[in-house]
Amino acid sequence: MNDNGSKSLLAMAIEREDWETAALCLALGVLKAAEDLPRETLDALLDELEFVDEHPYRIRRQRRRRGPHGHV
Repeated sequence: MNDNGSKSLLAMAIEREDWETAALCLALGVLKAAEDLPRETLDALLDELEFVDEHPYRIRRQRRRRGPHGHV
């Protein structure tokens, strides 16, 4: 496929092996998806992703619950 106009920035970054740009594209995609989640779903997802005590090199942090508009 030679038409760069039809490729996403992520696809072009991967083809160029520009891993920093690819990582940024993925991070922005995850952020956009998280913004669209209901608050309760996002809280449940973050709870599942929390580091657990059986990983000796990771620190479990306390996450404060957000208010009705995402504020703590």
